[in-house]
Amino acid sequence: MNTRDLQYFVALVKFKNYTQVAKQFQVSQPTITQAIQRLEREFGAQLVRKDRVHRDEMITRSGRLLYANAQLINEKIELTHKEIRRANQKQIRFGMPPIIGCLYISKIVSEFSKDLLSRLKITSVGSHELLSQVRNGKVDIALLGSTTPINEPGVYADLISGRRFGVIVSTNNPLAKRDEVSFKELATERFISFDQQYVHQAAFRAYCAYAQINPTVAMYRIPDISWIKELVRQNIGISLMARDAVADNEPGIKFVEITDPLPERFYISVATREGYVLSPDEQDFIDRLRKLHVGN
Repeated sequence: MNTRDLQYFVALVKFKNYTQVAKQFQVSQPTITQAIQRLEREFGAQLVRKDRVHRDEMITRSGRLLYANAQLINEKIELTHKEIRRANQKQIRFGMPPIIGCLYISKIVSEFSKDLLSRLKITSVGSHELLSQVRNGKVDIALLGSTTPINEPGVYADLISGRRFGVIVSTNNPLAKRDEVSFKELATERFISFDQQYVHQAAFRAYCAYAQINPTVAMYRIPDISWIKELVRQNIGISLMARDAVADNEPGIKFVEITDPLPERFYISVATREGYVLSPDEQDFIDRLRKLHVGN
């Protein structure tokens, strides 16, 4: 089967016009007609009705079935082209959310060679967006955060760590005198978050539902977790945070345990696309990520 025929067919379903499809691909209209005929012979079924008066009904049921799968095939082929073009490049396209970056970046810098670090192309966005970028081939390897172990179609994820959630507060906040707190006691507190903290937002909603509270949340479009810490340090609010994102001796901030018996934890997994063939350097990179001891 000619994969270009599938591209022509998908475009024909979209435009329902042979001339428009031919113009898009800069080929003659008979080329499109012949491609459709080849597909009909391949599948032994009529895909396009000969009556072109009723354009909205020109694609048969068999054609609609092929269309649904042809879109997936074309996406896979395009992704494969991208992967093969990059096969001989030494660059490692790696993603990690800002929260995980706080946990891992110092270890990566101190324990990985300068040669390897120079080849890392790091993307730092939230785990939800990174999961999408792993699927569509924009990122090949990612450290992802989640509140449950990742089980998503198209992605292979290996769980490597789990962290407790708590809240960080200013040392000027009365809560700083405590080591633990129930989430219900935080009903009147102002929470600070930023729009890349998808996993923390999910955990926050779970804690609120369990405690049956609806505290005020200030959402900021800010670049990384250090800005959240500074807002907390200034006692503008408190923030839900994974335990190891905050050092024990971090000035102006106190980590307070949450006592609620929820199973929510900040899970960390290393993820790749299903079917993606790792280069030796990428495999070595992942193996060493798994062995890094970070926090508790």
